[in-house]
Amino acid sequence: MTGAATVVAALCAMEGVSYLTHRFVMHGFGIGLHQSHHDTGDGGFELNDLYPLMFSSVAIAAFAVGRLGSVRSLVQVGTGITLYGVSYLFVHEIYIHRRLDLVKRRYRVLEWMKSSHRVHHLYGGEPFGMLLPLVPSALRRKAESATWDPFEERARRQGDEVTPAA
Repeated sequence: MTGAATVVAALCAMEGVSYLTHRFVMHGFGIGLHQSHHDTGDGGFELNDLYPLMFSSVAIAAFAVGRLGSVRSLVQVGTGITLYGVSYLFVHEIYIHRRLDLVKRRYRVLEWMKSSHRVHHLYGGEPFGMLLPLVPSALRRKAESATWDPFEERARRQGDEVTPAA
């Protein structure tokens, strides 16, 4: 496998790793840290922010072993993990939760991801994926009739302008 293919494979595999980690760790024994993300905070530091720090250590280890050891392809794996992390930062933290107010426009695919993530915040279950958040159609219909919007509540607490969920 070429270096570029290894990077892309690692990037794609991270969605599955993210899904499984979110479902079985963050909503399992690691809920103590993750609950801070589901609470309507002020947009500042959350205990949940420790998860990306922990996950980045896997990429750092891959880079280190790949550079210093005999498994050079781990550098490409680390690159794929890092690209997923950057994508997650942009999509989840910046676009969806607006923890940094950097994006002023709306983008259809990102609005679909945001509406999918809203379902997760409404009910605490599916979808657990981030870049490919598949929501069962019945659950999406249920969420469309929900009157409470967790993102609007968080935006109010942060003092942001509230816009209707897409």
